[in-house]
Amino acid sequence: MVKLLTCDTWITRWDWFDYARRHPEQVPFLLVDRSPCTDPFLDPYASSEERRPIISGLCRVLKQSLQQGNSYIYITRVDHRVCRQLHIPTTDEMHTYLGIAALTVASVHESHAKAAATFGSRRYVVAPVPTLYPPNLAHDLHDLRTRVAVPRESCIVSLKRGEKTVHYTPDRSTDAQWWEQVKFYYKRQKDRQLCAAECRLHQVADCDVLQLEHEHASVFTPTDWGGNPMNIYGIDLPATKAEWFYQQIACGR
Repeated sequence: MVKLLTCDTWITRWDWFDYARRHPEQVPFLLVDRSPCTDPFLDPYASSEERRPIISGLCRVLKQSLQQGNSYIYITRVDHRVCRQLHIPTTDEMHTYLGIAALTVASVHESHAKAAATFGSRRYVVAPVPTLYPPNLAHDLHDLRTRVAVPRESCIVSLKRGEKTVHYTPDRSTDAQWWEQVKFYYKRQKDRQLCAAECRLHQVADCDVLQLEHEHASVFTPTDWGGNPMNIYGIDLPATKAEWFYQQIACGR
């Protein structure tokens, strides 16, 4: 099984991008999930040999499909104004996306706690350095609050307010709001008994299918997957189309 999935990054909305550009020391990578419990976690500070990507299911409550051998291709939608600012080809009539990564599940940990126990102390997030394990393994509230979750200054806080989800850039969020979201992810992990999938990156000609810099990321539109609108659970891809995505993302622009 190969699924095409989207994730929200720092280029998905103009106000997020604007904050990131004004605070590069807080947001060194534009093409990573912008949440305090980054999912997927792409291990951006590790070398190719040491990198251990993790899909935790926090975002979409993925669980049943996190099985060994299943693959996920991640793309991110780009705000039209960001496209123009970064000189990314776009039209107002169609959403524009950049390719980020292609991951295949190598093994599945039955809980976030058991996954975290397999990691050692090193740099996983922008701060603090080092931390004990990746930020999307939300199994210990004390660790999340003090040492593991992405700090408020380096993430977008997203909270349900009635029927709407309200997003706060770090210059508009509060510590209390950040903590509210972190606790929400912790509770989701506990209530849903989420597993965690350790993944490997696909490779094309010995090159990782991973782009963390927008300058090199390939540009996609819905026509590239048949025009179907993206949804929270992703789109199934046939093997030939998946291979095409691997090639496009790995080679970049």
